[in-house]
Amino acid sequence: MAVGERIKRLYALDALRGFAALAVVFWHWQHFFDLNGSWQAGWSRQSEPFYWALKPLYQAGWAAVDIFFALSGFVFFWLYSDAIRHRRMKPGHFAVLRFSRLYPLHFVTLLAVAIMQLVYRRQIGHDFIYVADNWRRFGVGLLMAQQWLPPTAQFFFNGPGWSVSVEVLLYILFFAFCRAGMTGPRFTLAVVAVAAIAFCANTNELITRGLMGFFVGGTVYHAVTWVLARPDARRLAGLVAGLAAFAWIVLIAESYGDVHASGRSDFGGYYVHSTEGLFILPFIFIVSPLTVAALALHEHLYGGRWKMLSFLGDISYSTYLLHFPLQLACVLAALHWGWTPRDFMHPLPMIAFFAVLIALGALSHYGFERPLQAMIRHAARAAAPAIQSA
Repeated sequence: MAVGERIKRLYALDALRGFAALAVVFWHWQHFFDLNGSWQAGWSRQSEPFYWALKPLYQAGWAAVDIFFALSGFVFFWLYSDAIRHRRMKPGHFAVLRFSRLYPLHFVTLLAVAIMQLVYRRQIGHDFIYVADNWRRFGVGLLMAQQWLPPTAQFFFNGPGWSVSVEVLLYILFFAFCRAGMTGPRFTLAVVAVAAIAFCANTNELITRGLMGFFVGGTVYHAVTWVLARPDARRLAGLVAGLAAFAWIVLIAESYGDVHASGRSDFGGYYVHSTEGLFILPFIFIVSPLTVAALALHEHLYGGRWKMLSFLGDISYSTYLLHFPLQLACVLAALHWGWTPRDFMHPLPMIAFFAVLIALGALSHYGFERPLQAMIRHAARAAAPAIQSA
């Protein structure tokens, strides 16, 4: 039985997406060390709020983006692969669904960052964290193609949007592969293998990370479908959950052990906190897929109270794209009021920041994105003949 036939929505995966979005914000808290236009001398992660409790996020929160890719792969294979393969979903309809979901907030945050960076540049003389003084790059950003049209593998304007750009490319490839009937587990594993080779050959690590994560997610979809069809599904689900928990324990324990900093070539060497090291490969191929599989199987087989946490998933896109503009707004306020980087290293400013971010995320999702999404899709349905002929 197909995954989509057993449950309409996987709240557990929504919750995971929400936590992943917030994990990236912790990684980017270091931006406040650059408050005054130059990195604060003697800065240290140990100065960041709740460091001991949040150390893994401060060290490697950037890897949460790879969970996004795996989640997208799983969900897209679950929702769309059969419909596209059997031509029940047209290219135009698929494009409208993705455009209406992603583009409105992308456009608003891109414009907001461009304006605030202009204000910041006039005061400091250069941009805050990400380059934002090139109109060609702004134009490529408008197309959501900043990571796959020149210049690539660079961060500019609303920097976190790089992963959204990669997602758009993945959607195009996914649709093309599905339309060609290439949706099986052997194919997804082949794409993962090719992407891994390209990654190790230093071929645009951002796109190759996206390809690995997305098609690992597609492979997990096939694995979950296979497990659910077996009479011993609950036993296998328990095994997957145990392996996922063990992987996270090892990962977190190592982050506190600082083995990665020793330069030794032992097991801890796999967790060098850099995309150029080997940390990201075990994360993409072991931690991330086990986590997605464990949560999907648990919800299918046992249900649970995941729905109460799905709110964070609903607003995950909002919090992800809004957190850098909110940081930039805080920086402009700091310049006006004379705050220093040290002022942002206390717990209360961080708590306030996250409270505002979550509130803005909810306001954006429910008050802006969803209404505009409905409006765009309604307009598309009114033009259905043109879309269906695409």
